[in-house]
Amino acid sequence: MTPWSHTTGSRYTPGWHEMTTPLLGYEPDYEEIIEFRLAEMLRWYDYWLKGIDNGIMNEPPIHYYTMGASKEEAWRTSTQWPLLEESRVSYLISEGPSGSFSSVNDGKLKTTEPSNEVGYDEYTVDCSTTTGKATRWTKGCGGPIKYPDMRENDSKALTYTTEPLKQYLEITGHPILHLWVVSPRDVDFYAYLEEVDREGYSHYLTEGMLKVSHRALSKPSFEYMGLPYHRSYKEDILPLGDEPVELVFDLLPVSNVFDEGHCIRLAITCADKDNYQNRDLSGTKVTVYRNKKYRSFISLPIIH
Repeated sequence: MTPWSHTTGSRYTPGWHEMTTPLLGYEPDYEEIIEFRLAEMLRWYDYWLKGIDNGIMNEPPIHYYTMGASKEEAWRTSTQWPLLEESRVSYLISEGPSGSFSSVNDGKLKTTEPSNEVGYDEYTVDCSTTTGKATRWTKGCGGPIKYPDMRENDSKALTYTTEPLKQYLEITGHPILHLWVVSPRDVDFYAYLEEVDREGYSHYLTEGMLKVSHRALSKPSFEYMGLPYHRSYKEDILPLGDEPVELVFDLLPVSNVFDEGHCIRLAITCADKDNYQNRDLSGTKVTVYRNKKYRSFISLPIIH
């Protein structure tokens, strides 16, 4: 897991620049990124296709970059994934206002269990929401990646933000979202994990998405690292209704150190107009639940 799309648009420059300065306004060198990636691919194929004993099979199988770590500690290795040090902490979406941002709802993200019997947020689908035109999806093999300040997108989203952290916090692995919703139409739910700095800039970290009708969980026929698995066969497609249903899906893996004084934010939309073929669902009203019976939360892989 290189310092590429999971770093670009976030807080720190890629490791090959040996810097830990804020990324605001920084444009990474795309050629260096490609060279780095291709060099590792070449070593792999040299071993398997040409029989060159270059030592690649003697190395730990997992290499990843931790954003926000010191340059001496940013590149790390592991013999397994998820990491042995991982522990899961649930951050529950809760009623606001958090006072951190003017979004559709400005909700809170907390580790305490909800005490309310009734609680929900209504959201009218806005098909203009987007993560930009230089994302991992559009530029992964054809140009530089640059995520914007997510505040413009978040202003049209449901957001849930923690209080400023009292100490740094590292996450490494797959965040997993549990979201209880009611939707009259078969919409896609997009979830973004972000880090909000002291100036309010909201830095993209990772994302995940799921269509409501594809929410059925299946048992994978292969090792899937304990992640929620959606087989999405025709017979797995579930109907919509008036009762809340639970969406469980993982976000793409990430490794990040949240700074002291920064906030964790979860943003939820139902469109990404510049990266997906979105159907015209503008005006559709969906409901996200947050109470004792319907606990919506994001499970983060905390590293101690």
